Amino acid sequence: MKQSGLAVAVLMMATMCAAQGMPSQPQANGSDAGPNTQGSADGAQATRMSFGEMCGIADSDPKRAVALSRSPEGTWHRVAPGMRPEPNDNAVARVWGEQNWMVDLHEAPGPVMHIGQLCFSAVGNILFLIDSYMDIPACTCVRFTERMFDKSGRVVRWEQKYLEADTGVEIAAPEAASQFPEVFEFRKLEQLPFYSLVWK
Repeated sequence: MKQSGLAVAVLMMATMCAAQGMPSQPQANGSDAGPNTQGSADGAQATRMSFGEMCGIADSDPKRAVALSRSPEGTWHRVAPGMRPEPNDNAVARVWGEQNWMVDLHEAPGPVMHIGQLCFSAVGNILFLIDSYMDIPACTCVRFTERMFDKSGRVVRWEQKYLEADTGVEIAAPEAASQFPEVFEFRKLEQLPFYSLVWK
């Protein structure tokens, strides 16, 4: 998927999530925040800002992040400020670092979209994540997953549901779900495939 298609898919997913009131997202202190309800034009930005606040990131402006992109061959590289990824790149990521670390990871290897928002502690341990996988050809649906972890990395909160991609209405798990990829399993910063490009 080219960059323009990637951006449209990300916005579509973020907008649908906001408009339909997906499951509440975990606060960094363990409490819940209500679903985002801002308009569609601001859906992606509002989702990022809300997640950033929960993760302890005061300024989640994209200009404050390290931007990365993945080539069709699977090689990650940094994207210079103000520049766009190469048209054929099939994944992008952004990393913010303040008291904690926030990672936005968007993969689009063909007609599917896998988005991960991950929050890591100052020492690099996973705190919580939100994972969305959209497969239009297989089921016109989105698998939405939340996980929250304790200091040892054990899952202490887990929620998963399937939604119609065009309406956000919850549905039963489709048959195609058995072929979906696993939820992002990064538990430490150093497990990220672009770790060496950010933390040198």
